[in-house]
Amino acid sequence: MDINELKERQAWSLDQKIDHSIGVIEDFYSRLNGKCYVSFSGGKDSTIVLWLARKVFPNIKGCFCNTGNEYPDIVRFVRTFDNIDWISPKLKPKEVLEKYGFPLISKEQSSIIGDIKRNPNSIRSMRALGLISSSYSGKYSKKYEYLITEPYMVDNKCCLKLKKEPSHKYEKDNGVYPILGTMASESNQRKTDYIKGGSCNIFNKNGRSKSMPLSIWTENDVWDCIKKYNINICSIYNIGAKRTGCMFCGYGCQFKDDNRLELVRNLYPKWYDIFMNYTNNGVTYREALRKVLSVNHISLPDEDKQLKLDLFDDLIK
Repeated sequence: MDINELKERQAWSLDQKIDHSIGVIEDFYSRLNGKCYVSFSGGKDSTIVLWLARKVFPNIKGCFCNTGNEYPDIVRFVRTFDNIDWISPKLKPKEVLEKYGFPLISKEQSSIIGDIKRNPNSIRSMRALGLISSSYSGKYSKKYEYLITEPYMVDNKCCLKLKKEPSHKYEKDNGVYPILGTMASESNQRKTDYIKGGSCNIFNKNGRSKSMPLSIWTENDVWDCIKKYNINICSIYNIGAKRTGCMFCGYGCQFKDDNRLELVRNLYPKWYDIFMNYTNNGVTYREALRKVLSVNHISLPDEDKQLKLDLFDDLIK
């Protein structure tokens, strides 16, 4: 598998991709003797996966992880489906942020910055800081260098603690493996993973198998499928949500076209205030987000836009 082959598959028609994805699911189900489930987040991508899987296996089980950080609209939507197991993490979002740090910028960047803050003398940290000559690409963005000396922690442990760990426990307890709604087009990391894996199905890698039947799909394919086959999706998309996932995930909030904070503030102002006051090392999530947004001259939806300019000036002095 290489990038050219991936591009060829991404150029297939929607119906070709649907046939391919159903074949991927059938192969995964068959080779694992039915010991699999659909990882169902309630978002549009996983809704498509559940729709595809139940075309050939009507009784296949889904599993929804209620992290405590989901849109109420998503929770209500998931309740409309039958044969869905509900799981939850050991820790609440507030406890994860207090213990591990804030999820800011991106998974990769927050992981690197977290490593540097915890152990600046580790090999990974020194590579990221440029202290060791290496072709390793994991370096932090100079734009957000100030985060290294901030009094609060920054890390990507949210996804691990709120989603991955409870999902892995569910899989171990039930002897099942996940069918996921991830696409190679979503990020460079997922593109690389798909090319290295060489297939939409991965079997027994580090003791774990997983299926990603939408790997060769694009965002447009998902929307085209929803429209063509009149697939019911969560109403949150009809009122402006561009992505679902955790309501207060900080990943991508620094981009001007990201509307999630404004959406949550308008729809659920009480939740907005609660999350903004979560803390790490005495600093509120509001303060941390405010600074990150100010780098790109963006302000929080409930704050004076002049504040972003003042903060940005402070950062570059």
